[in-house]
Amino acid sequence: MLVMLENRLDALVRLHTPLPPGKIGGAHDGLAGPSNLRPESMYGPNAGLTEMLIPAGYVTTVYDPVFRLSPDGKRYLPAASDTPTTIPAPGLPFSLVFRAEPGREDVVLRIASAYEAASRRRIPPPAFGPLSGSQRDS
Repeated sequence: MLVMLENRLDALVRLHTPLPPGKIGGAHDGLAGPSNLRPESMYGPNAGLTEMLIPAGYVTTVYDPVFRLSPDGKRYLPAASDTPTTIPAPGLPFSLVFRAEPGREDVVLRIASAYEAASRRRIPPPAFGPLSGSQRDS
């Protein structure tokens, strides 16, 4: 909020997380918490800030963390892996976060909608189909 106010910005845009979602019940990235959530992911709505996530692309190869036995042999710890896992198309989505001042949903909706229409990265779910009407089909 301070950065937006000091610089008279309408909104901030940032990558939601550089990590793909963690496997349910699997090891998490050693730098992140459970489900590979970084602390900055908790600041938006949990802090009363207005934000929206929009797909920015898709990841088709991931390196899922694994569990390794600790040096003392008493517990399992998450560890990085160099074994790739290929995800079928379109892959796992990753998102950009569009954030504005509390109560400025109009700004976030306008900017995020314009980005989504221009990027054409939205892939409709198989049973849902493309958006139509006043919005451009993606």
